[in-house]
Amino acid sequence: MNKKMIRLAGAIVFLILINIGLFSLAAIKLTAFWISWIFIHIAFLIFAGILIFSAPEQRKLKFAYSETAVAMYYFIIELVAGFVLLTQFAFLPVVSFVIQTVILAGFLVAFFALKKMNQDIDRREEVAKANLRQFRSLLEFMKDVQNQVDYNAPYKKTIQHAYDSISGSQVKSSPSAYEVEEHIWDLIGQLKKEVAADNEERIETLCRDIENQVEERNRRLRMER
Repeated sequence: MNKKMIRLAGAIVFLILINIGLFSLAAIKLTAFWISWIFIHIAFLIFAGILIFSAPEQRKLKFAYSETAVAMYYFIIELVAGFVLLTQFAFLPVVSFVIQTVILAGFLVAFFALKKMNQDIDRREEVAKANLRQFRSLLEFMKDVQNQVDYNAPYKKTIQHAYDSISGSQVKSSPSAYEVEEHIWDLIGQLKKEVAADNEERIETLCRDIENQVEERNRRLRMER
């Protein structure tokens, strides 16, 4: 039996227990009773639905708990409020309806606000991952060129210096730096060809160009802080 089936079975049992408790509290089922009964079931179905069908896909946030926890808090608050209202305000259905509507509205605001924050975090993490992949590709490309250089080559330190300038650059990128990064990629491609041809003068020029473009990239990124 998978986790969803176990959670579903547990939810059904818990719902039965809730109804036993509700119906045992009120001998006469007035309007206020049915209002609380409906709101409690709405809260439970929201919480159970998120727990059963969405919880496995969620993760714990850095600053708060998951959407499941928010739904759980809403259900607990509504359950307590519903019990109090159907016992203490049995003859005031309007009061019961208004209070529980406010609780539901508060939950919806909190839930969708958290959902938006989750989506924003996911987008930022995807951008960070993409930047890291792009930066690593650039660094690995330069490393590949560096590995082709003979140990005794006179331009080995020059290429090492260009590599260090890239590796010391910040990983984070932005649209303003994309053009420069493409130029750096193109320069490394040219450098790879010149290393194969052992063209020392051209290698020196390309390494300076790479360092200048890396500095330009860093300058553009600093301006966006």
